[in-house]
Amino acid sequence: MMIRKIHFILFALVIFSFVFSGSIMAQSNSEPKTEKNAKSETKEKDNKKDKKSKKDKPKKEKKPKQKKEKLSDSDKAKAKLISDGDKIFNSDNKRYDKALVFYLKAKNMGAKTEHLYYNIGYSYFKLKEYKKAEKYFYKLVHKNSLLLKKSYYYFAKLQHLNYQFDSAITYFGEYRRTLSPVDLALMDKDIQKQLKECRFAKEMVANPVLVFVDSLGDNINSKYVDYAPLISADDSTLIFTTRRPNESESNRDQSGEYFEEIYISKKDSKGNWRKAKPIGKPIGGSGHSACAGLSADGNTLIVYKSIGNGDLFVSKKENEKWSSLKSMGKNINSNGHESTASFSYDNLKLYFSSNREGGYGGQDIYVSSIDEKGNWGHAENMMRKINTAYDETNFIALPDGETFYFTSSGHNSMGGLDIFKIIYKDSAWGDAINLGYPINTPDDDLIYSISNDGKRAYFASTVNKSNKHDIFMLTFMLDAKPLIDDLDGLDLAVYKYGEIMPPFDKAVNIEKLNLTVLKGVIIDKSTKEPIYASIELTDNSTNKVVATFNSNEQTGNYLVSLPAGKDYGIAVKAENCLFYSDNIKIGKAKGYKEIVKDIELQRISVGSKVILKNIFFASGKAKLTKSSETELQNLLKLMNEIPTLKIEVSGHTDNVGKASSNKSLSKRRAKAVVDFLVKNGVASDRMVYKGFGYEQPIASNKTKEGRQQNRRTEFKVIAK
Repeated sequence: MMIRKIHFILFALVIFSFVFSGSIMAQSNSEPKTEKNAKSETKEKDNKKDKKSKKDKPKKEKKPKQKKEKLSDSDKAKAKLISDGDKIFNSDNKRYDKALVFYLKAKNMGAKTEHLYYNIGYSYFKLKEYKKAEKYFYKLVHKNSLLLKKSYYYFAKLQHLNYQFDSAITYFGEYRRTLSPVDLALMDKDIQKQLKECRFAKEMVANPVLVFVDSLGDNINSKYVDYAPLISADDSTLIFTTRRPNESESNRDQSGEYFEEIYISKKDSKGNWRKAKPIGKPIGGSGHSACAGLSADGNTLIVYKSIGNGDLFVSKKENEKWSSLKSMGKNINSNGHESTASFSYDNLKLYFSSNREGGYGGQDIYVSSIDEKGNWGHAENMMRKINTAYDETNFIALPDGETFYFTSSGHNSMGGLDIFKIIYKDSAWGDAINLGYPINTPDDDLIYSISNDGKRAYFASTVNKSNKHDIFMLTFMLDAKPLIDDLDGLDLAVYKYGEIMPPFDKAVNIEKLNLTVLKGVIIDKSTKEPIYASIELTDNSTNKVVATFNSNEQTGNYLVSLPAGKDYGIAVKAENCLFYSDNIKIGKAKGYKEIVKDIELQRISVGSKVILKNIFFASGKAKLTKSSETELQNLLKLMNEIPTLKIEVSGHTDNVGKASSNKSLSKRRAKAVVDFLVKNGVASDRMVYKGFGYEQPIASNKTKEGRQQNRRTEFKVIAK
């Protein structure tokens, strides 16, 4: 019984374990899929689906491989030429003339790509051959060019430069419409400025000033570029810049032109220019050498050299030889670019252009004054009435001290750089006035020097389609065309890109300067030979030397500018000569006046006399006035320079009044001069003084002018 129970229990356990294990397996097979399992299953299904779809998809027919067209030898040659041109076009040292050689060969072989046309047009544009450039940009703007945006811009500029102002306005507008808002924000200021210049140029060309133009001839001009004429005040010397071949024909810049070189010419006895020659060493040399400014006497030349960023140097002429170039110093030259300069009429100030830091933008005009040691002082910016955010250069001061000319692209311009006039009066600058067409053009026009009478101009202009420039003389029309011999000095010297001045039927009133010019010849009294002398100009009201000039070394000619409304003392000095003294009072009357005065200097010898025309006394008294100071200093300097010199100082009067009174007054006045010299260190035994009253007249006492000449103080050499 017991055994049966045990068997029953074992049997029940076996059945239970079988049922339980089946339940677990069934539960396991019905539980949810994990993420891993789901992905695995999905992937498996997709693979099956893909296999099925690939089986169902019809097979593509294999296309035969296309063979590349083989370039012809001609096409290869054209591509090679364009590639060679591009290497030059895109290089740092862009020689557009050389790039054009390759581009034009490709074009002549039949190449007509937009890229080629654009680069040809742009190269001509940079070389200032505007008519040729216009042809290529015209083709690009009249087709759906990928380079349309840039082509519109340059075509508009070319239309402006070629006097097609309405067309230029249209195409600047077209260019503006192609720009994105971002590009427009960057370019709109430039576009608006050029639109304004087009409208102003149209107005100026419609109302030209009347001028005559004469070539300076083959002795000055060449088949190459000639420009930047500088003329001495006596109209005898021309210094200019040229780009004709020199000894080293490899010296060319990126435009393909020869390096700048300075040439010089002088007039012959008939007033014709001699054959121009290189100014030579030590001014010339490697790199660019361009004339930048010239003193009125023609003896001090400012030279631009392509050293660093471009600096200014000075050379002085002595004994017909130019000195070595000397830097104008750190107050003039900077880390920026200095290219043009000019002296004030008295040579005490220097006006120059620079793009140094701290300016208003581009090139600005600066002024520097010379100190007692002969060095140029700190340069000051000429400020807003003259300088703008654009370029200002070539500032020229006239001898009247009020009238100035300069070049600017920032004032009301016809395009590029134009020439402007500005007046400084009552310690304030006026407004800049554009000189008008054809003096100014849509391209760059630069002034270099100006004469005292304001009647003639020297400038450079295009004379043929090759865009080479020659130097011309421009004469302003007043009532009739004046003869060259009737005009003394230089008017404007202009360097411009433009056309020959057309004839006009409209006269222009030219404002004359309030200026007197003293000119003549300085010679040896005995030999009548010309003498090289210095002319010192003093303002007698202040006793300040306001200017120093020099006579021409070969001819003895001199020219001194005397602004109106002053009392001037003039002292002429030369080596081994007694100085010459004169006094000139210039009234405030308006207009231009010339005084011709030939001066004879005496060699220092016993018996020679000098009238001290700038010794002044109070009326009827023997007290020296303050205005006598400069003359007294000149006499003191002479006595100190020649320690063995002995003189007699004498006083003279007119015949008005008692003879005894006049004699006494004249003696006391002579003594006053001697007392000054003794007080300043001259030994008293080197001088005697005498009074002659009216016993020794030099003019008639019947006229006011004669009596004035007789009232004088003079000295005579009694030993040397």
